[in-house]
Amino acid sequence: MAKRCLLIICVLLISAFCLSALSCMSDKPYGTKETDDSSAENLISSPETEGNSSALKLTAASPTSPNQPPLPETIPQELLDRLKEKLDGAPFACAVYYVDLETGFTISYNDARLFGAASLVKAPYLLYIYEMIENGEISLEDKHIYKKQYHYFGGTGKIKNMPDGTEFTLGEIINHIVIESDNTAFKMLYNTAGSSGGVLSLMDFHNKAVKEFSSPFLSGTYGTVLTAGGVGRMFREIYEKSRESELFADFIELLKNANENVFIKKGLPVGEDGECLYEVAHKYGMDIKASNDAAIVFYEDRPYLLVVLTDYLLIDSNVRFISGVSSLIYEIHEFVCDESVWE
Repeated sequence: MAKRCLLIICVLLISAFCLSALSCMSDKPYGTKETDDSSAENLISSPETEGNSSALKLTAASPTSPNQPPLPETIPQELLDRLKEKLDGAPFACAVYYVDLETGFTISYNDARLFGAASLVKAPYLLYIYEMIENGEISLEDKHIYKKQYHYFGGTGKIKNMPDGTEFTLGEIINHIVIESDNTAFKMLYNTAGSSGGVLSLMDFHNKAVKEFSSPFLSGTYGTVLTAGGVGRMFREIYEKSRESELFADFIELLKNANENVFIKKGLPVGEDGECLYEVAHKYGMDIKASNDAAIVFYEDRPYLLVVLTDYLLIDSNVRFISGVSSLIYEIHEFVCDESVWE
């Protein structure tokens, strides 16, 4: 009997440890979320409106050029209240970061809170890979060898099932990472230990992201993490570079074809053929305690960026929640861009 009790205790301890290791935890216990009883602020102001981290914050950037599109003085309270009610009413923690890419107008919610990274991190990581390519440090034609001992990683992707010793170009690895969110392909780039090769370690990526974009990735307490604001700033950098760089423009085209584009994109209007009216370049991520999506929505001549993070994993529920947030943000962006409806 004593041996059986000891065995049960050991199993429970091991299970708890495994769940802790697998979970990319937020800065609050799961199942809890900060609340704010104040109504959403409807005045576009700079700097950010007052309030705690779960208040909607609206920031209008200073004009960058005489040709920058104008912004309305206010956003209809009804639109902001509906968005805030959606976010405050979620039975799990969530974060949002929206940016009008032509003006810098931003709406954020919990944008500095830590959430599990999941595969969403692959796109910000590739920002630095593409920078290294553009700087001539590495090439899309560089050869990499799949070494199962060093690179095998379960979950999404095809490379894990390929023969040990299979050769890939860097360009092929990037395609696997973006199009199918291949975990093994990702590890082929970040694992720089031993004789496995690699390009950019996760620690180096973390240090760069923190320094340049205030975007943490590695956390000694919570594992691998992201913030909506950090992801948003890095996606915006990808977009800005794509306007001047053919290489980064190709990266955007890859992101338009990334898998599982059913979160933010699903919340956008469709045409008579049932297809989304807008192109969407995105990267999603799902893990034991994370359902995330970050997307550039190519709305006419005023593209915008939206990041939605949650600490909850139930696919149908998260698709409904993230696409619902996307629909509300779309209405706000539509208002921001249409001077004819401003009072």
